[in-house]
Amino acid sequence: MVIDLELPQPYSRELSASDFNNDAHAAKYRGEIGRCPEAWLRLFSILNDPENERRLTDAEMHGFPALCGVARFVETDPVISSALADSGSSLRLRQAIGVAIKLKMAKLGWLPTGRKGAVRRSHYFTKAEHYAADSTMYTDAATRALHALDAVAAIGSAEEREETALLLTDALAASRHAEGRPF
Repeated sequence: MVIDLELPQPYSRELSASDFNNDAHAAKYRGEIGRCPEAWLRLFSILNDPENERRLTDAEMHGFPALCGVARFVETDPVISSALADSGSSLRLRQAIGVAIKLKMAKLGWLPTGRKGAVRRSHYFTKAEHYAADSTMYTDAATRALHALDAVAAIGSAEEREETALLLTDALAASRHAEGRPF
């Protein structure tokens, strides 16, 4: 059996509107992008700045939510600040910004922990998600393997998942056989 695999495109750490639109959780906030597209372009620009990427992760390494690292840049941007000041969409916009932070942190190799932390010295944000570096959440090999299988189980259609499972099982059986180990 010959398998023609398409080589993956280079992984990008850049967050874009496309990433936001393609994420199931973020899809609930698509309307926020439509209300003020300029604010979103500016938010993506802030989050994609290499210095701010470092600020996001540094905040977590010092025990603060990632948002703390960039909150002042988000809040002092005149376009984003104006959108946040609009009481009609402020809560929803703040939630959407949190989702954008989640997507950016994922691109940087960090996962949400489910814990919230205080965002101090912020006018619009009071609490935000904490993140953990991917390798710290899954320390043992068995847990990492199960997490990888869960991720694979969510890819593609049912037929594609079944074909992938067969290919993985065949590859595992072959490698175990080559090592003289039972499968």
